[in-house]
Amino acid sequence: MIQVLLNEYKTLQPDVQKIFVVPLINEVNKQTDYLYQLYKTLIEEKNPEYPEIESLSVFAHPQFFLSRLKGEKILLHYHWFEVKDIKSLLGIFWKLFWIVLFKISGGKLIWTVHNKYPHEGYRALNKYVRIIMAQLANRLHVHCGSAIELVTPILKTKKEKFFVVPHPGFEVKISSKEESRSVLNKKYLTNRLKPDDKLFLMFGAIARYKGMNEVVDVFNKPSLNKKLVIAGYIKKGNEDYFTELNKLIDDKEIIIIIAKLIPDEDVPIFFNSADYIIFNYDDVLTSGGVNLALSYKKPVVIPSLGCLKELKGEGIFHFDVEGNRKQSLFSLLEKLN
Repeated sequence: MIQVLLNEYKTLQPDVQKIFVVPLINEVNKQTDYLYQLYKTLIEEKNPEYPEIESLSVFAHPQFFLSRLKGEKILLHYHWFEVKDIKSLLGIFWKLFWIVLFKISGGKLIWTVHNKYPHEGYRALNKYVRIIMAQLANRLHVHCGSAIELVTPILKTKKEKFFVVPHPGFEVKISSKEESRSVLNKKYLTNRLKPDDKLFLMFGAIARYKGMNEVVDVFNKPSLNKKLVIAGYIKKGNEDYFTELNKLIDDKEIIIIIAKLIPDEDVPIFFNSADYIIFNYDDVLTSGGVNLALSYKKPVVIPSLGCLKELKGEGIFHFDVEGNRKQSLFSLLEKLN
């Protein structure tokens, strides 16, 4: 995986010595940080032939332009270019200003397209600025071949501009289900989880685009006889959605919501306790959560969307999203033991 990325870097800049990465790499939670795992080999292996990785905050954007003016052998690899609110609207012009100067000075840019559109924010404005970013980029990185077909017309660019490097996996700590459930019961579930419960987990920020309300509706059906745990903090702007979600639950012994930020040290007890990890995105190209679940060797229930359609093999269970999505999900869950 890293070799494909290196080849792209060296094709654009044969003598590249440094890759500037935006945004900042999370060195504290590096086990579950996408950027750290993507560049892990380059960061940790002290190979003199590897370019240096330096990540930058929004405020440090002038650095890659100034580095270019000094004649340094650099590339810029950008991730998550989007407008979510008024603050980020102001920020997008600041970012574009320095990116354009960097390009005018002859700099080479790779942009990773993580989504067709941001999950939240101003759809029309995001469409416009993302087309601009796609035009500025020398190369566009996606995580699967299907993504190329999906985003090419949206970004109004050519397919030849894309290259594929799959989403990285994550470093995880795997332990027994019994041991993990014991800890989870005591720490979070007030002993509501029984040894023979078939446990499905939705993990991560609570947000409307994850389709949690539909999953709750499915688990409300008495005939399903399975338990659901939803665990994660309430994403900003989704407070009303969380209230709606709570009102939908018929039995809080069957469907349990833990609406709080789960510290990294407790993430393993949730994943190791689960029988299945379930996802119901409205629309998605790829998913770090799915890759995290697969790193824990857990079966995943996923919509047939984007790059998720390409996942195959034991423990991969797709449900249809073209017809009655809720019924398709229910029919699938009924079959899972």
